[in-house]
Amino acid sequence: MTESPLRPGRRTPQSTRTRQRWTRRVGSWITTLGTFLLALALTLGMALPTAVAAQDDEHQHQAQISLKSSTPVVTDRSGYTLRVTVTNTESQELRDSTLSVGTNAFYSFSSRTDMQSWSEGRTRIPTPDDLDSRHLDSIKPGQSADVTVAAAADNTALKKMVTWGPKPVRLTLTGKDNQVLAETWTFLTRTWDGLPNAGTPAMSMTMVLPLTTTGWTVEEKSMKALMTQTDEAVAESAKNGGNSASPPATKTPDEQDQTATAANEGKVITLSRQATKTQDAQRQLLTRHSALQVLADPTYLTAFNEHPRVNGLIQPADFDISTYAGQDPNRYIQAGIAPESWSTKAGTDLYARTFPDQGKVETDRAYAWQGRQEWSMDSVTEARKAGYTHVIAPRGFEAGAGASAHTGKFTVNTQAGQVTILSAQRELSNLAQGNPTSTKATGEQTQAGQVARFMAQSAFYQMEQPYDQRDLMVCFDTDQDSQQVEQIMAGLEHAPWISLGSLDSLDKAADYSLGPSRLQENRESDSKQNSSTVGTLDSLTNSRQDITRFSNAILAAPSSSQPTASATTGKSDSQALARQDADTTARQSKDPTNWLQRITKAHDCLALHALGGTKSAPALADQARAVSDRLLDGIRITPSESLTVVSETASMPVTVSNNHPYPVYARVSAKTDSMEIVTSRTADTIIPARSEAQVTFKVRVATAGQANVDITLIDRNGKPFGQTRRARITSNLRLSDMSGLIIVVIAVLLGMVGLWRQFHRKKDPDE
Repeated sequence: MTESPLRPGRRTPQSTRTRQRWTRRVGSWITTLGTFLLALALTLGMALPTAVAAQDDEHQHQAQISLKSSTPVVTDRSGYTLRVTVTNTESQELRDSTLSVGTNAFYSFSSRTDMQSWSEGRTRIPTPDDLDSRHLDSIKPGQSADVTVAAAADNTALKKMVTWGPKPVRLTLTGKDNQVLAETWTFLTRTWDGLPNAGTPAMSMTMVLPLTTTGWTVEEKSMKALMTQTDEAVAESAKNGGNSASPPATKTPDEQDQTATAANEGKVITLSRQATKTQDAQRQLLTRHSALQVLADPTYLTAFNEHPRVNGLIQPADFDISTYAGQDPNRYIQAGIAPESWSTKAGTDLYARTFPDQGKVETDRAYAWQGRQEWSMDSVTEARKAGYTHVIAPRGFEAGAGASAHTGKFTVNTQAGQVTILSAQRELSNLAQGNPTSTKATGEQTQAGQVARFMAQSAFYQMEQPYDQRDLMVCFDTDQDSQQVEQIMAGLEHAPWISLGSLDSLDKAADYSLGPSRLQENRESDSKQNSSTVGTLDSLTNSRQDITRFSNAILAAPSSSQPTASATTGKSDSQALARQDADTTARQSKDPTNWLQRITKAHDCLALHALGGTKSAPALADQARAVSDRLLDGIRITPSESLTVVSETASMPVTVSNNHPYPVYARVSAKTDSMEIVTSRTADTIIPARSEAQVTFKVRVATAGQANVDITLIDRNGKPFGQTRRARITSNLRLSDMSGLIIVVIAVLLGMVGLWRQFHRKKDPDE
């Protein structure tokens, strides 16, 4: 019997081949999938340790390394010294740690991005060349230890350097088992001294220091004298030990006022104690570094006893011109600041009066310094209207991010005329002003680290374009630390790749062509109102209006409805005799105009400084506010004692004192908080100069009890001023006049009835 080819259990050659083909295909898929999974596992296996290591690096740092000083420029003979502070940031004591300092003698940075990555610790450049290391015994939690490492000039790592320029420096603090406890990255800059390769032409760099301050304050004694004495009294005081000579007695009172005003100019507003220390440090700094270009605020120069070395002037009080362009000019005028107060003429005239032997500063040596906002075409135009042909952008004015270091000068045409803009190199100026390149750059959080990066960055700029003719400008800040200026200037004076230039040479350099395009971009950027400036203007406007109010509505003026000054002459003279200043009082001018002008000038001086270009300037608005407050508070109510009333009516005297050298008018108001105990509402009076006056209020009482009375001073316009005083009225009233009479009559009648009964009553038999 023939077997069927389709019988179960028997395979044909075709089905066998099909099964084998599927088997091979599945095997290939499995192999591919296995390879992919293996690769994924290897990738994850490598990434996971890296992530874990990164987390370990983040959490294992148990200390902090801060640079305190370093050798910014290394030559073949200088060696390298580094001083750091190691701080234990953990809760446990740090023991048996080692600080190592390493570099890479053969490495040269290829880009600015490369340098920035190193400063932030994102580039793992090997540092196999050891400069030095130090062992630390123990550091308690929260405590610090100063460590100094030094590499002599014959150090192996230093001698291996065959190229000049910035080199990476890594500071590592390790503990037991070489565990990394802290790291910091910085730079050292090797000069070409002693190296086989020749140097390149030096790059010109102009270092500019603005000489100004916001450390102004009101001198208490001078302000008190200004508020309480006329110019004759101030001059007399100066004769006996003050700062100015007494005016000749042959002059008229008005001439004496003018003489004393000129002699005492600037004495009310003076430098604070800290600002005086800073001034001394600046004076020594200018003496040591003649290449430093100094642009001085003429108002600040008035506080110098000797003429400091200056190369030009900036606007008075460092007035913020770049912010002014976006505000309403009338608001500045209302605050006491006219455009003439910060113009080139105001600055050069003040300089000529302060140092008459130096001659007048030419207009082209007056520079407009940038304020808190960047220059725009509008603000540059405002500067030109005020007479400034040069403006300075101290924080840089780059044409675009990543632009090469270039000459910081270009010229623009404004509606008011042509203006030359001098722009600082952004990165170098930020470092010079005490700002790190980023918050992640741990080595640049101190002055020493910033100076090290400054020198390295400047060397890289020269290596980047060694044969291009450039003139870079670097600007320090208006509140610059003199110690940092000292360190940078000392480093630059020993840097062969830098040639220190001047403002004159920078002004003669060729323009940078891309500068005006950025200025056009900023046309509208600075036009928005700054909330801080608006608040400052409001405060200054209010305080200046109070001075005007005092002049118009409080200072005594003869009128038909008020007592005249002659009506109080006798009392004023008697009080002058008691004060022993009758002679001065007799000689003083009867016109308070000059006196008020001096007070207004003191306020406006502070107001001008309060609108300066630094962040701390607005705080001076409080000082200006204090000037007007003292003027109003010079008229005050003498605290009254509590008044006890035992009848329906009484009198309450109120004494008002005037500390000013001129009589003032005041309406005294007294209001109680009770309907049963009331006073007469107001009483007018004129208080003589440096004297007192008394007014009397009638008190009416309807019942026994207590009431508070608020006593306030009101000006001629009906607005209160000064401090409100509170007194207490206590009524012990028991009987009114009519009720007392009725009671007395009843008592007499009862007495008479009692007597009649006593005489007419029947006696008992046994009495």
